[in-house]
Amino acid sequence: MRFTALLILFFAGLTFATPPEIKEHLTGKVVGVTDGDTVTLLVKQKTLKVRLYGIDAPETKQSFGNRSKQALAAMVFGKVITLKKTGTDKYGRTLGIIHYQDSDINAKMIEDGWAWHYKYYNDEARLERLETKAKKSKLGLWADSKPIAPWDFRRLPREPSAGSKLTSEPVTGYWLNLSSGVRHNSGCENYKNTKRGRPCGANEGRPCGICKG
Repeated sequence: MRFTALLILFFAGLTFATPPEIKEHLTGKVVGVTDGDTVTLLVKQKTLKVRLYGIDAPETKQSFGNRSKQALAAMVFGKVITLKKTGTDKYGRTLGIIHYQDSDINAKMIEDGWAWHYKYYNDEARLERLETKAKKSKLGLWADSKPIAPWDFRRLPREPSAGSKLTSEPVTGYWLNLSSGVRHNSGCENYKNTKRGRPCGANEGRPCGICKG
């Protein structure tokens, strides 16, 4: 009885990952690779932007960003692949798992060290194991002594681009982008110019990388 009770307690403490629900199967040709986790498919003469589910690759301006893109392109560009659609993200891109022949490309990007396991949205133990193995072997981006996860990189303040619009007028208010949680001041080009947003206080959300909130 005591052994049975211990087993119950043991299994109660485990978290079992739920496989992603596949909503649709599609077949298409990869006609574009944006970065290490985004491709464009041609499906029935229509283009479809696809964000690879469960992974997050380095941003283009990060270390290994271009190499991650090149690794994905080498595997799928110009190839006819199978897409297992899992949903749609907030930017309107299709989320899914892509397969070329018998290879799970999403998992392969993690296995070869070209992308992180995106644990915030995916809790599959197999992907976690692949990341751990790649990290120990210092494959791909893990050769970097201090790799920055792309979700952390995206939060870093950014230098204003040449085309960014900032005014020298006094700040009279703030605007919170409800999709990204970023705060813009009244001198920013994005002030009251987001799909979802509302007026906010000076300490709400994260400061914009352009206007500094």
